[in-house]
Amino acid sequence: MENWKVQNDDDAEFIIEKYNEKLSETNRYKLAIETKIKSLKDKLSKVNDEEREIIERRDSYLAEYFETIDEKFKKKSKTQEKYRLPSGSIVKKYPNPQFKRSEDKLLNWIKSNELNNYVEIKEAPKWGDLKKLTQVVNGQVIYKETGEIIEGIELIERSPVLEFKEE
Repeated sequence: MENWKVQNDDDAEFIIEKYNEKLSETNRYKLAIETKIKSLKDKLSKVNDEEREIIERRDSYLAEYFETIDEKFKKKSKTQEKYRLPSGSIVKKYPNPQFKRSEDKLLNWIKSNELNNYVEIKEAPKWGDLKKLTQVVNGQVIYKETGEIIEGIELIERSPVLEFKEE
């Protein structure tokens, strides 16, 4: 079969049928594996949910207890309070606030207060528009109007792709 080549439509049909049989088996096997993966992912999700519930239940008991502990036994900082136990520490964290910004409103405020040092101006090429004014000559991208080679663009040729589509 190594030296054999498709020489006519009958040979092409023979190859299609032969390899479709092989594809059928690999597709069946692939489906079986995907089913097994889905089953395992479902089991993992249930275990993760169970783990989350256990941790939440444990932490709710500890949070309730933490509030009853005398302040003199807690170690405090700006961002947290901590109470040490032999099995670990109960830590109550005070995270920094989250900032939800409206870029448009913030930009208007900055401009109205003349704080222009806090405005970022970003330049970017409009490649989609410029591309319409170019052509490829001998592997180079040329600006049609002047014939000048455009710097900053590398042309990467790609091989054609042959595919078979069933009808």
